[in-house]
Amino acid sequence: MNGFQVMLSDEQAASLKEYIFEITKEAMAEAKNVANVDKDFLKKGEMAKWLGISYNSLSKLESMGLPVIQIDGLIFFSKEETKKWLMNHQK
Repeated sequence: MNGFQVMLSDEQAASLKEYIFEITKEAMAEAKNVANVDKDFLKKGEMAKWLGISYNSLSKLESMGLPVIQIDGLIFFSKEETKKWLMNHQK
């Protein structure tokens, strides 16, 4: 397919630029939310997803001493402490 050119007025170009900026900003916010970037503490399923491992693999790491925070039956993982623990087990 040969290239084509679209002619826009300055106002149309500014409007298109603003639209692209807004949808990009929304997509980035959603990606941050899905990736739990803004959270310091994650639930077990979130931590497994954040690490890119299965729930069962995370359970194995727990049994090996991965630090957890348990409050009234709820289990949370600190991303910072998890990173430290993993780095301490680096070979």
